[in-house]
Amino acid sequence: MLKEIALRRSVRSYTSAPIVREKMEAVLQAGNHAPTGCNRQNLLFVGILDAKIRNALFEYLDGGRAYYGATGIVLVFERTKDPLTLQNAGAAMENMLLEAVHQGLSACWIHSVVASLNAPKGKAFLRELLGLGDEYDLVESLALGYSDEKTQEKKRNAENVILL
Repeated sequence: MLKEIALRRSVRSYTSAPIVREKMEAVLQAGNHAPTGCNRQNLLFVGILDAKIRNALFEYLDGGRAYYGATGIVLVFERTKDPLTLQNAGAAMENMLLEAVHQGLSACWIHSVVASLNAPKGKAFLRELLGLGDEYDLVESLALGYSDEKTQEKKRNAENVILL
């Protein structure tokens, strides 16, 4: 697992290769298996592989530049209000980022679209595009695909860790 953690990095350039459905399912399951406060499991994970839906999302978001041409998108919604939603989402995002590496995929955590997609116009757009109700609030999102460059292990400062 440490090898996959070291190989994980934020990728901002993807090939046009489609993601195999089983790989997206594994990423979504990794998010769903993340710990949540009091085991409330208040998150909803929506994986988008369909080009028509993805392109509609990109068009709404000014061409989708925020997703760097990724062929897969994961949207993480809060299903029910919970004071630990941000922590729950963070744990889920890290699980999905690591599973993406395990599946041979690359990913980038995308937070910049959240405010726009939670605004009244954005919520209406998502409600129509995805068939979700007004009670769902976007918490985080993920660009997913195949990197167009070789992923290498990141260097980390060894002085950041102390073991007593």
